[in-house]
Order: sequence, then structure tokens, then C-alpha cells
Amino acid sequence: MRKPQGFGTRSIVGRALFAQMIALGMSACAGTLKQDAHNSVSLQASRYVAVRPAMMPEDHPHAVRAPMDLDRGLPSYLAYAMAHSPDLRASFERWQASVYRISRARRLPEPTISFGYFVRSVETRVGPQRARIGLKQWFPWPTTLIAGADASSAKARAQQSLFDAKALVVAERVADAYWWLWEIRTNRIIHGEHLDLLRSLSESVRGRVATGATNLADLQQLDLAAARLEDSLLGMNEAEQSAQARLRAAIGSPAGVKTPTLGGPPGIQLPLESLSQLEDSARRHPLIVVHGHLSEAQEQLARAESGRRLPSFSAGIDWIMTGAAAMPDVRDGGKDALVVGAGLRVPLWQRSYSDAVSAARSMAKAQRADQRAATDRAIADLESSLSAVRNGVRRVSLHRNTLVPQADAAYASVLGAYATGRGTVAQVLLAQRDLLELRVELETARATYARSWARLERVVGRTIKREKGLRDESQ
Repeated sequence: MRKPQGFGTRSIVGRALFAQMIALGMSACAGTLKQDAHNSVSLQASRYVAVRPAMMPEDHPHAVRAPMDLDRGLPSYLAYAMAHSPDLRASFERWQASVYRISRARRLPEPTISFGYFVRSVETRVGPQRARIGLKQWFPWPTTLIAGADASSAKARAQQSLFDAKALVVAERVADAYWWLWEIRTNRIIHGEHLDLLRSLSESVRGRVATGATNLADLQQLDLAAARLEDSLLGMNEAEQSAQARLRAAIGSPAGVKTPTLGGPPGIQLPLESLSQLEDSARRHPLIVVHGHLSEAQEQLARAESGRRLPSFSAGIDWIMTGAAAMPDVRDGGKDALVVGAGLRVPLWQRSYSDAVSAARSMAKAQRADQRAATDRAIADLESSLSAVRNGVRRVSLHRNTLVPQADAAYASVLGAYATGRGTVAQVLLAQRDLLELRVELETARATYARSWARLERVVGRTIKREKGLRDESQ
């Protein structure tokens, strides 16, 4: 009887080969995604050749030695941190690991090799069957591997965004620690200058006490003020040690590395870009983009779970080793047999697969909701950071242009009056204290502005252009 067309052995083998061709094409597509991710890693490494050398293998063509020189101000600290920060290194390695997981998501199931020995051989016309060797390969529905590889690729892009976000956080942390240390050292210099003024004035008053021109109370007031300044200086020495340790931790340097803070105060300028431009950048912040990638990954996982609801196929071949025939001159005597077969896996538990699809889609919606929430927080943080920068510019301008010059003039006037006998030591000390406090407030305002600017760039996610003409004239 003639077999119905389409149900013969050749048809089954043809379908198995067709499924294998689909799987190979699918693997090539996923391999392209993996290669794109690897190319992205290399591109990022080459972009940061000057500041992220430690993130690259030693034999990488762009690999250079990390800068050990920290006497070029904040930029050198940022370069050192980008090359040595353990937090950034950990984020980079997670990114690398996510790229390597793409190949695992796209691989076919492992083939199965089986062997069987006929303990009691079966006699056939051509001879006894001795052993059987089989090879079988399963091919899942193409969507399963394609979508799975796409999901892994999206997760790798999410890890890349987290790496970029971590670099922004590290940069802000370094800037914050650097300007804290700069503020302490600058204020210590100011306190030292005022202590020298008090000591000089104390020597002058001591001579006047010896001649009876003034009383001992004036000298005691000066010595008390000097003692308080000396105590403040000792406290600043301890604060400096703490700030240095904080800066070393931020850049990832070992203990004992010198942390100079050379250069003048930070430039006091407003952003050159408009609010809408800054908002657009804030909406594209890596911490916001990462939710988009994770949402895409969950959508692809939903597609992969949908593929598991469909049949998977297998193709295999068996080789049956046959011994010599018992009867002589038998046609094909002792010839081994080859069996080609195919299989079909029928997914019966559809409700379970459907729940997995629904779970992945719900996670995708959750990531999109998180993205909207992160965007709202970013816009709010942008407003807060801009307000802090504007307030910093105002405070620095007020102290530098008005308050400190007035206090300096008042101190000089009171000191001159005391020298001519028309003023008192109490008036001199009050004027000196006002001048000291306002000079300290000026440097604190400068450092606070610099930290606010670092926070603004972290919120926006990139370097921000500054206006011209507002740079600190004292630089």
C-alpha cells in the first residue's frame, strides 16, 4: 500500500533539517546581538581611555596606566577614581558578566549520545545485532531562543546604563569629598592668618601694658581669642585627617596617598543651557534608561515563555552494529543498520506557561511604571539642584563683593582707631571676629556651590556648559 504523501521517512527527516536550519539562523542572530554588546564595551573603554584604564585588560589596545599624579586638582582625582574605584570596577564586571550570559540564552539544548549493548543479541537474516549507538538533538520553538537572547541583550544594556550611572555617582562622591577637604584647608589658612594678626596685636598691647598705656584686661581678651583660634586650628587638623580618608575612599586609593588640593576656588557660574535642555538630559539619565532596558527584557522574556507553549522538535540517528550472518553468502550479511528518527514534544500544561507569560508582562509594566517614577524624581532633583546652584552663586557674590569688603574696611577702621587711642580692644575683637566669620562663610559658600554643581551634573547625567563672565575673580 502506498503511504500518504507527507508522512514518509524523508518528510520527517526534511522537517528535522528545516528546524535545524531555523535554529542555526536564530543562533547567528543572537550571536550578532552578543557581538554588538561586546563592541559596546570596547567603545565605552575607548571613550574613557584617559580616565578608565583599569577597566580594560592589560593587553587591550587602549589600555594605559592609571594616573598616579594627584596634583592637578579635581580632574586628576576624577581620573584616578575612574581607574581605581572598586565600586566602579564591580559595576563594570557585572556589565561584562551580563554580556557573556547572552551566549547561554541562545544555545541549543545539549545533544544526547546513547549506547546500548545487546546482552541477548537479536538474530536477524543479515546477522546478530550486537550494540546500538544513538545521537539525538532537540530544537525548541525558534521564538524561545530568539526572544531569550534578546532579553539577555537588553539586560546587558541595562547593566551598561547602571555602569554609566555608577560612574556619575563616583564622580559626584569624589567632587564632594575633594571640596570638603579644600574647604577645611582654606578655612584653616584663614584662621591661621587671623591668629597671626591676634598675636601681633597681642605683642603690641603687651608693650602698652608695660608702659601703663592700657590695662591687663585688654591683653587677656586678646590671649583668650588667640587660644580659641588655636583650638579651632587643632580641630581642623583632625577634620583634615577625616576628610583625607574620605577622599581616598572615594577614589579607591590606599592609605597614605597624598591628597593635595592645589588651585584656586571653583568658578562661580550659572548653567549656559536652558531648563528644557537640562530636563531632556535628565529624562535620558542612565538610571532612567535602565528601566526601559529592563522593561524590554521582560517583554522578550514574555515572548520566550510564549514560545515554550509551542512544540519543540528532535532529530536523531541510531547506528545498530550487526555481526556476521550465520548462513554464508547472505546478501548484506553483517551490514550495520542506520535509523533516522524525529520527535515532537507536546506542551500540555498550557495554564502554567500562560501564567509565566503574564508574570513577565506584569514585570515589564512594573519597570515602565518605575521609569515614570524615576523621571518624576529626576525632574524634582533637577529643580532642587538648580536652586542650590543659583543660591550658591548669589551667596558667593554677596560675600565676595559686599560683606567681606565691608568687614575688612570696618576692621581696618577700628584697628586704626585703637592705634590712636579712640577705640577699645573689645571693638577690635568684634570687628576681627566678624571679618573672620565672613571670610569663612565665603569659602564655605564656594565649596557648597562646587558640591551643588557636582550634584547637578550627576542629576543631568553629563557635563553642563557654563555661562561666561561669572567666573570667580579671585582665581
